[in-house]
Amino acid sequence: MRFRTISLVFLTPLLVLLICSSSYGQEPIEGENYIWIDLGEEDEGVLLTLAPNGGDGITEPDELAGIECKLLPYPYDGPGHNHMYFDIADTFIGGGDYEVWIVMEYFDSGVNIDCQYDSNGVGAVDGAFRGAGDGAFSQLVLENTETWRIHIWHITDGRFSNRGNGHDFRFSTHAAGDMWVNRLWIFLYEPPDPFNPDDIGRPQAVQPEGKSAATWGFLKESL
Repeated sequence: MRFRTISLVFLTPLLVLLICSSSYGQEPIEGENYIWIDLGEEDEGVLLTLAPNGGDGITEPDELAGIECKLLPYPYDGPGHNHMYFDIADTFIGGGDYEVWIVMEYFDSGVNIDCQYDSNGVGAVDGAFRGAGDGAFSQLVLENTETWRIHIWHITDGRFSNRGNGHDFRFSTHAAGDMWVNRLWIFLYEPPDPFNPDDIGRPQAVQPEGKSAATWGFLKESL
């Protein structure tokens, strides 16, 4: 019995290490393997920016469920003109062939959301607006829970050469309703799913039901 107990104690840190490395991949390093933006009255971020208002992309600051964010107002060809555009710094990625994960914190109210990105694949304008309509992935179907949630867009053929009306990617409701976005992260490795923002170093978090019970940060601190 004593031998078995000692073995389990010895193996526990190793098992945690294996879980951490196999399930969560790399350690997040800001500006090297991930970038981010936090939207609100004044946006904050690292190497990721919301495009200035203009054309068919017009947003406005808002506060929803106690969270500062950006609103893309409805209707189409009206206040918001239907699109929320973003730019990735060329010092991070751009002009190649990339696999990335875009993690989006959105308010779950309203209608479906699509991500359209500058790609090396099929789609409008030689792939500059690839999205759900071109088979990249499914639209994000909202459930109207009236809570902040996380969605991960997996892109395997990203080009990001600013060909989408001068920008790298955009979110759209395709003329169907309002959209609220709080934070975005772009990773060069597969992030944990479920995703916990606290593990990446930004203090503001989504509701507890949106978090993972065993997160990367928790496992790392257990070593």
